[in-house]
Amino acid sequence: MANDGLAVAAEVKDDARPVFNLQGRPIFTYALIAILTGVYVGELYFGVVPPKDYAPSTQTLLVLGGTFRERILQYGEWWRLVTAAMLHGSIIHLAFNCFALWRGGILLERLIGWRWFAALFCVSALGGSVGSLLMDPANVVGVGASGGIIGLFAAVIVTSFHFRSGPLPTFLRIGAVQILVPSLLPLVGQTADGMHIDYAAHLGGAISGGAVSLVLLKAWPINRLHPRFDMAALVGSIAFAAIAIGSIWPIGHLRTAYLADPFAQYFQGQYQLAAEDFEARVALNKGAAPYYHLWRFLAQTRGNDSRAATDLRVEAGKLDQSKWPYPVYQLFLGELGPDEVAAKATTNDSLCEAIFYVGEWHLLRGEIANARQKFKAAVFSCPTTFMEYDGARGELVQLERQ
Repeated sequence: MANDGLAVAAEVKDDARPVFNLQGRPIFTYALIAILTGVYVGELYFGVVPPKDYAPSTQTLLVLGGTFRERILQYGEWWRLVTAAMLHGSIIHLAFNCFALWRGGILLERLIGWRWFAALFCVSALGGSVGSLLMDPANVVGVGASGGIIGLFAAVIVTSFHFRSGPLPTFLRIGAVQILVPSLLPLVGQTADGMHIDYAAHLGGAISGGAVSLVLLKAWPINRLHPRFDMAALVGSIAFAAIAIGSIWPIGHLRTAYLADPFAQYFQGQYQLAAEDFEARVALNKGAAPYYHLWRFLAQTRGNDSRAATDLRVEAGKLDQSKWPYPVYQLFLGELGPDEVAAKATTNDSLCEAIFYVGEWHLLRGEIANARQKFKAAVFSCPTTFMEYDGARGELVQLERQ
């Protein structure tokens, strides 16, 4: 029998049917969509690199909490498993996830209640982040709520077995399969806006959501509208939210440190500020002083500072002319050519440095193709701990953006 859309279980046990109510709106779903949208606006506003086409840079996604294996395993930043699920790489990425979340909310939230729905999303989001961490390449920055969303659709299929017959379980399964199957089959490597699809996160989310749903079925008596233990589910969701909110503190420190880095300032086009900070770094590391002066010269030149050559000449006069990197100073002062500088490099390390600074020499002259070739060679030949390695990678990113 039915009463205002609420199917009521019969008194006879053998004929008992599940109760459900599909009236009302999936309020938590709408709230989560609003939160994800607000977070994306924050990505654009608080990014460490200016966004391009309203899309945050990879550096921004890393600083603001994307999954990255080295930061999680070596630096203990486990909170990234939570924050990564709240970030998105583009408006298209956000829009697709919000649409899928809306579909999932319509199918599931009103059936199991918003507390269990929230818990399933949180657990699936964590599973998606873990899947990304374990299966994606080490250099990938993972972001997106898709792990949590795919977990919801896996949950829809599992919870549909609570309803043994009738049109409802068929409706649930068809609706879930339409989203779930394409999300797990790696048929497309990237989206139209160039974002790589994280199938590892999808798989991790689906496994997590499906596993928790099996537990949920056991906690869902046939004569109850929603599963039991909804307060325990709420506590789990609150813990997820607490970690996300608490991560604002370390993220703020990371962002401040990044913005104070003269190399970051340099690649953001803040050349005057970068030049001043490169000069300040000299007092902190005397051994690297000749290189910081070179970087100051590059920043001054890019910033059209008329003192650039004069300051470099003053610092060149303080160096031992028989030692490296004096030939690099001669290159920028017009006393040596690129081939002559490379010939004076006597070790593999000095050769990789020569290659990088020759690339900068070409770039200052607008010779983009030659500069790009040298930067690629520097990335290949320089140790990853060298500032020239990071510099070459940064310049290649800038050239790609142009």
